[in-house]
Amino acid sequence: MDKIISRVSRDLKDNGVSVIPNVFSESQCKEYVQILDDLIENAPSNSKNRINEDVQSINNYFRHHPKLLDLVYIPILDKLFKHLIGNDHVLISANTFNRSKKVGIKQNTDYEHSKNAGHNWHIDSDYIGGIRIESGFSYQIIIMLEDFTEENGATHYVPDSHKIRTRPDRDAEYDYKIITGKAGSIGIIDSGLWHRSGGVTPISRWGVFNCYGPWFVKPYFRFPDMLGENTGKNLSPQLRRLLHYRSTPPLNEEERLNTVINEIED
Repeated sequence: MDKIISRVSRDLKDNGVSVIPNVFSESQCKEYVQILDDLIENAPSNSKNRINEDVQSINNYFRHHPKLLDLVYIPILDKLFKHLIGNDHVLISANTFNRSKKVGIKQNTDYEHSKNAGHNWHIDSDYIGGIRIESGFSYQIIIMLEDFTEENGATHYVPDSHKIRTRPDRDAEYDYKIITGKAGSIGIIDSGLWHRSGGVTPISRWGVFNCYGPWFVKPYFRFPDMLGENTGKNLSPQLRRLLHYRSTPPLNEEERLNTVINEIED
């Protein structure tokens, strides 16, 4: 594991992208894909997720099925991010996407305008005073639950763009490469890397897209409130950390003075 972490750390610093193969088995991937397909098929009509003929997406997928929590805490990535970010790193956002053409799918017309989200050049970091936050601040992962190939719209990226601290032209034509891998692989990118989704194809391509960063970064959603304290008590120490149970600020100084609560991890 240490050799993999050294390689990936070097790749991320030099190139802004790396891939770890065979993190999940074929049978595990098929199980996760079946769960996600079922969630899309049975999504309520008032779902706020993107569900239409061009993309099927679920925010906070882990709240809908406990097995999907396995896609939040991944031991080799946790060790990697402890090295790159710090021991108290957390989950910032978690989404799943399948950019496959599904004619006749039950559509969420309220969110039809966002069916192409991510198809333009963008980053998953942010800007302060018009200058992008420095590289190495946070990382996006892509869990490839199905093969990611050039033919099924795998993620595009602009090489070395994590070293550029200005904004990409969202509609420009840049020279790009494609993040590919077999099902069970995990791609990792510096959040400052310019990237976009590939096009919509008839081929299923489920992927999980999580962003991890330092404990003081605000998550997209209030995970402890979302899952509740009863669920939180039954989570592993690692998941409690990642889901902000240990880093949500106290109400006031009477509750405690430190933001981060230390718990022993295995």
